[in-house]
Amino acid sequence: MRVALVCDEFYPDLGGIAHYGYELARELVLRGVDLTVVTHLHAGQPEDEEVFGIRIKRIKGRVSASANRAVSPFIFHRCHRYLATQGFDLIHGLTIYSPMALMAVQFAQRKGIPNVLTCHSIIEPRYQILLHLPLVPIVRRADRVIAVSEATAHFCRRLIGPSDRIVAVLNGVDTAAFRLGIDGKELRDRLGLDSQPVVVTALRLAKRKGPHQLVAAFGKVLKSIPDAHLLIAGAGQEEKSLTRQISRMGIADSVHMVGRLTKEQVARLMATGDVFVLPSKLEAFGLAALEAAAAGTPVVCSNAGGIPEVFHDGVNALLYTPGDENQMADSMVRLIKDKELRAALSRNGVSTAQALTWAASAERTLTVYEEACGDNAARRVHR
Repeated sequence: MRVALVCDEFYPDLGGIAHYGYELARELVLRGVDLTVVTHLHAGQPEDEEVFGIRIKRIKGRVSASANRAVSPFIFHRCHRYLATQGFDLIHGLTIYSPMALMAVQFAQRKGIPNVLTCHSIIEPRYQILLHLPLVPIVRRADRVIAVSEATAHFCRRLIGPSDRIVAVLNGVDTAAFRLGIDGKELRDRLGLDSQPVVVTALRLAKRKGPHQLVAAFGKVLKSIPDAHLLIAGAGQEEKSLTRQISRMGIADSVHMVGRLTKEQVARLMATGDVFVLPSKLEAFGLAALEAAAAGTPVVCSNAGGIPEVFHDGVNALLYTPGDENQMADSMVRLIKDKELRAALSRNGVSTAQALTWAASAERTLTVYEEACGDNAARRVHR
């Protein structure tokens, strides 16, 4: 099968969508799929490249640097031309919020090529659902819509109505990169930490991801455990605001902003921590929490969105009410002080992660591709 994965974000971009695309592409290639990733070109990048066996085609054109999105009609025209000449059996748009992904899927729909869209979103307020109405025709005509959790599938049904074309395929974790036994001592040594309790997180520094709530909750933790430290990995528009908050609270000696990290560095960060916290109020899946669990780091996260499909309070994580800083702080304190609970959550978290691998996600995605191709062919026959 010859497949095009299309998105504005891909390796070496960092972020959830780029991560999803890379891990899925790698596993599909290992399964014999003739795959090309189609994305836009950043300055200094080659137009054609192969990375870890993944063929990448980058299209020239104007890109919004702040949004990392193609904004030029010339990109779309060139992408159309490329897709039209390569004989793809299926086109997969990796997120409904990527102009390149939407354009490619719309092109496939016009040409009768089997097509799939992935949705990574959960939107609750009705007014925000209404903002998605321009996307509805493309999403509704997709041969299949992959939702990364049942909660995301519910959002998709709210968007386009009941449909058997919406399929939940859970994300996975790279258990070779995130595993027990990774040495976190190097990072502790670099930060001058010895045996002090360490809380870690890895997230985009955006308001909706909750970094400010985490810092506020950690301030409460320090009242009970004054030698605790918080390591925050990530970058984003809230970085300066977060730094000011930390300074204003007088906890700069206890909170370390370690910046944007590669996957391998994030794995070492997880191994450094006694506790991992995912502070966002709502996540479609919560991939970083699963990666922490795979590394054996006990997880604290909210009980909303797609997270409760994977994590259960007191079993493989501690869950708190979204946005409740006191509960978040109490969960951190409880885990730091209770060694037996940490060990139990760690064991169960590792077991959870081992059942949710990118290999399993890719196998399910291949089944979705076959279903999309079959339905597409049946519709063409009946026209």
